[in-house]
Amino acid sequence: MENFLPALLIIGGIIYKIYTEYQKEQEKARRRMPQVPPPTPPVTYEQQPKPIVIEPTTFIPIPTKKAERLRDIPKEVKKTTDGRLAEVNRKKAAMKVVPEIEEEEDVVPFDLRQAVIQSAILNRPYQ
Repeated sequence: MENFLPALLIIGGIIYKIYTEYQKEQEKARRRMPQVPPPTPPVTYEQQPKPIVIEPTTFIPIPTKKAERLRDIPKEVKKTTDGRLAEVNRKKAAMKVVPEIEEEEDVVPFDLRQAVIQSAILNRPYQ
């Protein structure tokens, strides 16, 4: 009991010293940090709705050069281009691979029970 009071005082002194050092460090940190004023709420102005202006529009088809060229293509050129397109389509159709199902006539029957028996015979545990 005699040693209890001095030990308690020493522990209290250590805790007080730690607390004061912590307070000093906090004060140093406050001085290092630049003083930033608290953020102000953004100022909002009432927005006036813009009047909706509807402008009349008309659709005028503009002829393109491609459309003009298609009208003036000679028959021979159309025939050759159609032939080339048909040939390309045939090549694409030939490129598609159709899986073929092959029927094997030399199918070896597999019996799981027989395989387990043979495995046990071949891998006998030796004592």
